[in-house]
Amino acid sequence: MENLPGIISLLIACIEVVLLINLIISSEENKENKLIIAILFLLFSYQFMEFFMCFTHNYSNILIYISFFIISFLPPLVLLLVLTFYQIESKLRLLIFLPIILLLFYYVFILEGFEITKCTILFVAYEMPLGDLYGVIYYLPVLLSITLLFKMINNPIFKVKKINLQIMLGGLLLAFIPVALIIALFPFLIDYVESFFCKAASVIALTLTIYALRNKTKIIEKKSE
Repeated sequence: MENLPGIISLLIACIEVVLLINLIISSEENKENKLIIAILFLLFSYQFMEFFMCFTHNYSNILIYISFFIISFLPPLVLLLVLTFYQIESKLRLLIFLPIILLLFYYVFILEGFEITKCTILFVAYEMPLGDLYGVIYYLPVLLSITLLFKMINNPIFKVKKINLQIMLGGLLLAFIPVALIIALFPFLIDYVESFFCKAASVIALTLTIYALRNKTKIIEKKSE
């Protein structure tokens, strides 16, 4: 197994692509489900990139940057999904992508700062410029999404979608809290945090799949009558 670095990433990528195909075929076509499909595509793409780099021992700065580019849009896309649940239609909501876009643009000029320091069967350790700033920009939308979901679940306006929202909130908490605890208890693992979170995010992929399959406009409209 030592000769199979990144193999767990491939396994998770295969699971996520199956979920993705299932949603494309079976889920109702609406705004929320389209965003969920986009989120699953990002998760699959990152896991496949992680597997490809580790398995082929191709640690190109450009490939590492592409991996970060892909996964960096996951938190704001999740937040955009939650804002869509919240029925916020203002185009200003797209500003949530601005911080990560600006940081990724800056990273283009310092690609040599991206490195893979270790590939294992389970996880990958990265070195990157401005890691603390990236962490704040990356995890703030996740925290905002969790906060908004808690408020929505306790708001009678969203009672028709309460179970669906609880499913999504559960996925975010199961993905986020264990990683946060691991890094808090074992800070020397900080270089693995992106890989940790993206593995844990497979739970988000599963819960969002359940949400999308349950998210049928006609059923929701009938319940709200």
